[in-house]
Amino acid sequence: MDPRILDSGQWQLSNESLRFLVLFVGLVINMTMSFLLAHAVIPSLVTSGDLPFTAHRFRRILYPISAVSMLLVIWAFSTALTGIVALLHTYYPRFAI
Repeated sequence: MDPRILDSGQWQLSNESLRFLVLFVGLVINMTMSFLLAHAVIPSLVTSGDLPFTAHRFRRILYPISAVSMLLVIWAFSTALTGIVALLHTYYPRFAI
């Protein structure tokens, strides 16, 4: 490990990677909640009679939201991981000794 101070480019790269990690967590929560509502909660409430049958139309909206969120989760995680690996590569030029 090279014990030098980070320069401004490395700080910017770490800040950007952390932002994508926070975005990743938010998108995971969005994906799971929309899928859970569309796949479990709404059908259960409609079957029990607590919601009217017309509530099924929200499932058509929630499934695409979940799918788009899943694609964005993959994108945000891969972007964050790419930035983290690039930052670590400046300190550890060889991953295996």
